[in-house]
Amino acid sequence: MKDDIKISVCMITYNHESNIRQALDSILMQRGNISYEIIIGDDASKDHTPTILKEYESNYPEIFTLFLRDENIGVTKNFYDILCHYFYY
Repeated sequence: MKDDIKISVCMITYNHESNIRQALDSILMQRGNISYEIIIGDDASKDHTPTILKEYESNYPEIFTLFLRDENIGVTKNFYDILCHYFYY
C-alpha cells in the first residue's frame, strides 16, 4: 500500500469494452486535492477490454494497477484477489 494514496478505487471487469472508457473517464474527471489509485482486475475478457485497460495504464502509469487474468476465475475470486493483493503487498 502506498503511503501517499488517500483513495483506492477497486474495479473488476469482464467483457466491458462498450462502457469501460466511460467508467474510467468518470473516475479520472473527479477533482480535489487528494491522491488516488485505480486497481482493476480483468477476468480474462474475450473482447477489447484488456487493450483499453492497457491504454489507460500507459497514459496514467502512476494511477493504474492492472491484473489481467489469463483465465476466468469468477467475479468473487477476481474481486477478492485484487483486495488481497492491495492489502497484503
